[in-house]
Amino acid sequence: MKCLDCGKEMISGIVEGVGQGAGSFYEFTSDEELKKTGIKGFFRRNTIQVSTTIVEQKAWYCPECKKILMWMDADE
Repeated sequence: MKCLDCGKEMISGIVEGVGQGAGSFYEFTSDEELKKTGIKGFFRRNTIQVSTTIVEQKAWYCPECKKILMWMDADE
């Protein structure tokens, strides 16, 4: 897979969750949702929940940019 930033080849592997605590979560919010302001911005957050109980997920690492791209399922 090519890096989205620099275009160089990425290294395939996995990401594993180690020592995760309870009570935390992640959300994905699109750039379009982030642009909303005022009342719409306050109540906008049309978000997608992302699982925090990552046991093992497919991922790619770019040695050039030092970035990791993870392929995860949403909690929908």
